[in-house]
Amino acid sequence: MGEDLRVIKTKASIRSSLFELMSEKRLDKITISEICVRAKINRKTFYSHYRSAADVIEELENEVLGEFSEILRRGGESILDVGAAIRDVSATIEQRQSFFKQLMRQNPDLFNKGKIKAMLRRVITVSLKNAGAFTDNEAALNAAAEFSISGVLSLYSAWFDGDCREDLSFIADTAVNMVTRGLSAYVSEEKLSAMKLN
Repeated sequence: MGEDLRVIKTKASIRSSLFELMSEKRLDKITISEICVRAKINRKTFYSHYRSAADVIEELENEVLGEFSEILRRGGESILDVGAAIRDVSATIEQRQSFFKQLMRQNPDLFNKGKIKAMLRRVITVSLKNAGAFTDNEAALNAAAEFSISGVLSLYSAWFDGDCREDLSFIADTAVNMVTRGLSAYVSEEKLSAMKLN
């Protein structure tokens, strides 16, 4: 059974209040009292849901990681190729744009290391395997996944740095083209065409 509507509204109020404060100061300088004043709740209400401001961020991060995990679990046509995986990841980032924007403000290296990069590297690795790339060379597979995801994440970082002015689908298409062209020495032309079109 899902969460009570009051709980959902309270958590949403806490999150939006924290995001407002994060646009004004660093996360480690934000107090629970400040969040409560903005959210129009008391401290007891806050502590019935979270232990700290960092817990709020961790919950959101885990939701995003869950969405990336879902991209892996879907199977079938949604993850048959690198192109579909990158587009699915881009859609998730676009839906959670305000979350990522605030995290990028706090941590410019968000896409360069940590859990998010590790999960996205796994998405790309599975996609490369499904495309039939590097089937007999695990080291080459890992190197290609690291190279690919670093480039893709760099594009996302630049998109946020540019205040998200371009349409994210343009960024996704650029990433797909760069990655698939780089794979041309390792994947059949038929597979590459499918990656770009899906």
